[in-house]
Amino acid sequence: SQSRFPRPKWQWAKIHLLIAFGLTPLLLVFFSQVSLIAPIANMIAVPFISLVIVPLSLLASLLLWLIEPVGNMLLTLVDLLLTLFWPFLEYVVSLPFSHWTSTRLPWFYSVPITLGIVLLLSPKGFPAKYLGLLGILPLLFYSAERPDKGEFWFTLLDVGQGLAAVIQTEQHTLVFDAGPKFSDKFNTGTAIIQPFLQSQGINHIDSLIISHGDNDHIGGADPLIKAMAVNTIFTSTPDKLLDASYCQPNQSWQWDKVQFTMLMPEPLNTASANNQSCVLHIENATGSVLLTGDIEKQTELQLTEHYGQALKSTILVAPHHGSNTSSKAYFIDTVNPDIVLFPVGYRNRYHHPNAKVVKRYLNRDTTMLNTAQHGAISYAFGLDNLTGPITWRQHGRKIWTSATTD
Repeated sequence: SQSRFPRPKWQWAKIHLLIAFGLTPLLLVFFSQVSLIAPIANMIAVPFISLVIVPLSLLASLLLWLIEPVGNMLLTLVDLLLTLFWPFLEYVVSLPFSHWTSTRLPWFYSVPITLGIVLLLSPKGFPAKYLGLLGILPLLFYSAERPDKGEFWFTLLDVGQGLAAVIQTEQHTLVFDAGPKFSDKFNTGTAIIQPFLQSQGINHIDSLIISHGDNDHIGGADPLIKAMAVNTIFTSTPDKLLDASYCQPNQSWQWDKVQFTMLMPEPLNTASANNQSCVLHIENATGSVLLTGDIEKQTELQLTEHYGQALKSTILVAPHHGSNTSSKAYFIDTVNPDIVLFPVGYRNRYHHPNAKVVKRYLNRDTTMLNTAQHGAISYAFGLDNLTGPITWRQHGRKIWTSATTD
């Protein structure tokens, strides 16, 4: 007689595939990334955990009450099995095809994608089932927007107490500084900069400029270079980065009708790496941005005397995170920024930006924003207007971060 239960065949594999497919819209909306190998890995991991690790752990927990030495032996065995299994998971994650990163989709695309997947997962014979294919078309054909020729987008990323900025033109991408490396397992190059670039549909960096060798500026550089293709690297400390060249005074180039210029001082007789920072000026028809690394008052004075009004900028990224070693009155008056941005960590131990520095900018009616309060800060320099800021702490606010406003 026919069994009342259907034969499993490959139902267990089908379930894993359907779960992975069904989670796709949520993963793309929240993380812009989908694991391609998870269904296959789960076919090994789920039975191993469910049939081996969980039963042994439960048995060990019970035996700890009855025969403690045996319970401890079983827990040791569980630990050994997990230790042996871990390299398999690391190998799977390291495979080049292990995941697919999507351009960050506008939220409204999640509606047709979700409806499309629901239709495709519906039972056989469901009306309009295959119309779901139309719903998932944005996954295949959506491409990120880019500035038009002559325009550029500037984003100061939130990397805590450090600096990382991204400049996008029509066909090029420049990254200025890469934030800190906190440990062998976490750095802002691959944890923040790379995901941001991928969310913008960017898979390589045309130029990486590292202002100087302090960890909060260079820490994420090496991991970022290993994770993404980088065409050229400039820094004041080329000995610390493979294939890097020195920032050269007055070195300039034009990308898509946007002008880039290194405003480097002559080398100072100082032991301070801060004062050797690469300084970059970006300009189009609408305005300009000045990135200064960690320069202090000596270099500010030298730049002021050497370049004068060429320093004038619409946006100034505050030297040395707003430390009182920098942002002296003569420098601020020469740059004369409309907006100053402070790349600082939330409640950082240095108390950046310094209260005296804030007062100097305040006295000049300069608009001030900082990454600790506002998160990443973006501006778009159009052909005839400046739009922004988009502050990601507010723009991308989530329920679990809504209380972090001070």
